[in-house]
Amino acid sequence: MKHFALAAVSTLALSAMAQAEDITLRFWDNQQTESGLSQYQQAAVDRFMEENPGITIEVTTVPYPEYQQRLLTAVQGGNAPDIATLDQIWVAAFAEAGAVADLSGMAGAAGLSRDGFFGGAWDSAVYNDGLYGIPFNVDVWQFSFYNKDLLDAAGVDPASLTTFDGLKDAAAKLTGNGKFGVGLFGHKGEDTVVVANSFIFSNGGKVLNDDGSCGLAGPEAVEAMSYLQELAQYAPEGILNASSGDMRELFLNGSLAVEFWPALEQPTLKTSNINWDFANGTAPEGRTPVGTFGGWNLAVFESSAHKEAAWKFIEFMVREDVNGDVVDLIPANKAAATTFLAANREKPEAIMAHLEAASPRPLSAHYLEVADIQMRLYQDVYSGADVQQAADAACKEIDALN
Repeated sequence: MKHFALAAVSTLALSAMAQAEDITLRFWDNQQTESGLSQYQQAAVDRFMEENPGITIEVTTVPYPEYQQRLLTAVQGGNAPDIATLDQIWVAAFAEAGAVADLSGMAGAAGLSRDGFFGGAWDSAVYNDGLYGIPFNVDVWQFSFYNKDLLDAAGVDPASLTTFDGLKDAAAKLTGNGKFGVGLFGHKGEDTVVVANSFIFSNGGKVLNDDGSCGLAGPEAVEAMSYLQELAQYAPEGILNASSGDMRELFLNGSLAVEFWPALEQPTLKTSNINWDFANGTAPEGRTPVGTFGGWNLAVFESSAHKEAAWKFIEFMVREDVNGDVVDLIPANKAAATTFLAANREKPEAIMAHLEAASPRPLSAHYLEVADIQMRLYQDVYSGADVQQAADAACKEIDALN
């Protein structure tokens, strides 16, 4: 009886010890569906917990419009999650505030490097020589989706859409009789910024120079914005209030010939009656189009008491055999992306090429202020303002942020 009691005590002690060693990680993510995580991402979380029985993942999903502020409030209140997905454009601000951990050492020890991910996506997590996230999923603005029937009727070669001169000439031929050549939009939204950026990047321009100063008044950027100003005459009216979603509706009803959108558009187009295809952005003759990266990085918060376990979760989520099953965009792991695109997208090789050439938006702790200034600048451009003067004024504002 005593032996039994002793054994029972020992068992209880071991059980208590095991429970003490169990770890619960709080993971915050952008809300992807009405129920929170997508079914695929929830399946991955469950799979991780099966592979790591001592670690429980507690998931919180937050709608995008309120996500960043919720994270900031949690950090300020000392209640940050262990892990969260961060929009690429948020990383610098969280890093500057010391809220997220530098993952350079962990990534190096695990053999994770820029070579295994899309370079521009990896660069979006690098700030002041530290690595403050691991790329999770990506897409690129812009692909030029086009209505093949409208191009055929106008005698436009789809290959011409990849050059500045070719796109403008095509837009002129495609505009008229209730049809519009290009789906430019200029409302105060991030989609306006990323499309304009892609034209600037493709022309060799920059939003911010390497020293952090404003690059929008440089000749390459001004030339690209002047081009967009000319191109706007072939877009639907009301450009200053129009969004990418508005252009999608026009494209789907057959009145818009060329729409600017990321590869995420493909599933919608596949269910439509439009005879569509796409080209990889637009650049001056002889240049490779450079798109603007969008996507999310996985970050560990500095306040986490379980950084090693949190890293284990991140490493799992970006693993080649997992990453393609859990993303709603395109896997950031290049090997996983190759498989994912072949199974889920038309012309996967073209998409891969555009992803390889894409650039991140500027890494700035003041990114949201920079983007707001850009939105106003692009609205001025589409309103017909003198581009150089408008760019000079915008740069004065941006440089005053530092």
